[in-house]
Amino acid sequence: MLIDMTRSEGSLPRSLTDPKAAIDAAKLKALKEFFSIGKALRYSPDAHLAVVLDTIIVAYCVNDHFIYSHKAIKSDSHGDPMALVIDEKKPDLAVDHIQQLHLLVPDTSDLEGTLNYDRRAIIGRARQFLKGNVITLIANAGVKGVSTMTTEVTEQLTMEDGPYANSKMILLDPNFDSLIVTDQLHNLRGKTHVPVVLYLKKGEPPYPCVLIDFSESVVGLRSNDSQHTMPPMKQDDLVAIVINLGEAAKTYTIKGRIVRRSTNSCAIRLEELFKDHRPSRFGLLDAVELKAGLLNFGN
Repeated sequence: MLIDMTRSEGSLPRSLTDPKAAIDAAKLKALKEFFSIGKALRYSPDAHLAVVLDTIIVAYCVNDHFIYSHKAIKSDSHGDPMALVIDEKKPDLAVDHIQQLHLLVPDTSDLEGTLNYDRRAIIGRARQFLKGNVITLIANAGVKGVSTMTTEVTEQLTMEDGPYANSKMILLDPNFDSLIVTDQLHNLRGKTHVPVVLYLKKGEPPYPCVLIDFSESVVGLRSNDSQHTMPPMKQDDLVAIVINLGEAAKTYTIKGRIVRRSTNSCAIRLEELFKDHRPSRFGLLDAVELKAGLLNFGN
């Protein structure tokens, strides 16, 4: 039995049921798989891929009803959505009767305060969720890689009731045709020329290098001076690198292990990313964010 998972029609500040093409089962299935309710993900405001922030999908808004759990989506034995529970006192809503579907995410405008001045200037103060703005969602698709989808800001609202009562939220209109799943393990490789600092054992001086290659969670470094060789290192040695992508971007501090070393270069497998001075596993979305920063370095 589903309790307090939906919200009745009329709760929205204004109707969002303008006539649209119905959402078919295939689109709803893809949405549930890659951008499901309760899934933490990242987003770039107004197509500024150099700025990446955290968010979470807290509900779907279907025909003016809020659905707060994926359990409200009934599927057949093949996993294809058939109907949605939008009101326990009413019949289930068949998928082919869906006229509109939006995503509900928290108003994360306060995260702008975590950006430096130049990055805030890119998106404008408190402007990322203006009606009509494009928000690109980025999610981990597991073994399939990374999924991305563009959405459009439909409305800013304060929830009147339900589990998120009095919370500021954003309604996003998903562009299903833009949903792309990319095998990042085969598409992250790239060439670049970014200065980095390599740290070896505690007490040893840092070693300036140039990041010249990146693939998956492995980066290639080269001595920034052809007259100097790489310091002594062996496979599996623990090291750290600091990557400064400039004033308009951010600084990454990452721990990793040596994969191989030659006279003037080395390869490092990235393992831990430091966020707010705390280590966390260097994951696929971290690799995507770093890639975007590397590709935009100097622009």
